[in-house]
Amino acid sequence: MALLLQLVVPLSVCAQEGDARFTVELIEDASLQGTPDTGLLLKEALPILWDRIVPVAQRRLADTLGSDSSMVARIVPGREVTVIEFQGERVFAALREANIAAIVTPPRFHLLLSVRNAAGQEMRQTTQLLEEDSSRLAPAHGIELSDDGAGLVVAWRWLDSQRVELSVRGQSRLAEFVETREITDADSLPVLQDWLDEVLLKARDAYAYDALALSSTQGAEGGVSEFTIELIVQRSGNLLEQVALEESLGHDPRVRSLTPIRLGHDMQRYRVQLEGGDTSWLGEWFARRGYRMDRLADGSWVIQ
Repeated sequence: MALLLQLVVPLSVCAQEGDARFTVELIEDASLQGTPDTGLLLKEALPILWDRIVPVAQRRLADTLGSDSSMVARIVPGREVTVIEFQGERVFAALREANIAAIVTPPRFHLLLSVRNAAGQEMRQTTQLLEEDSSRLAPAHGIELSDDGAGLVVAWRWLDSQRVELSVRGQSRLAEFVETREITDADSLPVLQDWLDEVLLKARDAYAYDALALSSTQGAEGGVSEFTIELIVQRSGNLLEQVALEESLGHDPRVRSLTPIRLGHDMQRYRVQLEGGDTSWLGEWFARRGYRMDRLADGSWVIQ
């Protein structure tokens, strides 16, 4: 059963416990020795954090944010490495206040790379080097590479001695595309590495949440007492499961009303009014029932 939520989830939907993006390791530096200076540590660590959770288009805006120590969960000094753990909820709240978009949930991709020459033969060594490079780039960009992730196929093929065609396809939110570039460098590997870096960032940023969207969907009056979302349930379960889900959600004290718009055999549509305009609890609510919330390319959210 898949649930499609056409709503905007605020950035206070914090990272899942164990989200590695919020742990930053700083290698020992002369400026960081002695008693830990939180301000100095934040100055060093925040750019690394922003690189993981803020899309490229708004990355510079993140650098304008102040170093708020309340975002830090703890600091663990070490002889060679100092570890800073951030509080995901407070980090997202700071981004929301500044109207800066963020990738709330780390995208997970099953990355498949291929490089072929003009004759169509696999350039195995180049492909292997790019695979090794992706293992380094992914964590730096807040991306998880896993066999159970969304398929992302990135394939290059030389058309002649200089022109290279790139095709990107798969099941991620990144729209499939094909493009051609000329590579005149004697060593083409650095160019392909930079190209791969661009693709990974585009694929990651397709999962970004626009912080500005929340304010535009709320009521025009100053105080928001309720918030309306549209809930689309696509299901293959039985009627009892449908009713149980309706009753469980409808009886939650944070739900003012649950109104059916359309009830079909394999699809139900509801209008849900929430108290106080807060949707931050929905992700956890569905997670406890075995669902995961992800954003679709059209701006809606899928829970599956």
